[in-house]
Amino acid sequence: MEEAGSSQIHSSSNFRAVAESNGSVSSEPGNEIWLIRTPIDFTPESFNSHRFPLPGYKMQKVKWKGMKKFCHVISSPSSDAPFKAFLCPPQGSENGLLYVPSFEGTITVAEAHGDPSALHSIPDRHPPTIPEGLKQRYQPFGSLPPRVSSGEDAAGSTKKKKKAKKRRLEEAEH
Repeated sequence: MEEAGSSQIHSSSNFRAVAESNGSVSSEPGNEIWLIRTPIDFTPESFNSHRFPLPGYKMQKVKWKGMKKFCHVISSPSSDAPFKAFLCPPQGSENGLLYVPSFEGTITVAEAHGDPSALHSIPDRHPPTIPEGLKQRYQPFGSLPPRVSSGEDAAGSTKKKKKAKKRRLEEAEH
């Protein structure tokens, strides 16, 4: 275990240092600090000459990794930000982290998959079928039950027709 106060913060290999600051730059009126969250392979140059609403949402076609892609850019103010901004002091300084004003909001850049302007067909859905050997116990509203043609039903319907015809003839005679 390390002793208290002797731990150091290590930055990633692609970290680029900026000019030293004592925190006064961010406290000037009119300056805002926004947290920008992007994919790891994001290149800021792909957004040159593009404008995005603060706050808001915009889908933008940009050249990213040598290809034209769509990106979602979502920005939202965060007055109740759960995160705070800190600056590391210049190397060799005995001071701890410098507190700066909180972020004005977050900007999230996400890669969109597929072409949102293209028309996508919805495949047809086949009607459900009853497996062989099962009986449907109830019918959906508006459907007709399947007609079963058996010898008994056919004979019964012809008897009814004959009876109706006989009744009409008798009424015509009277």
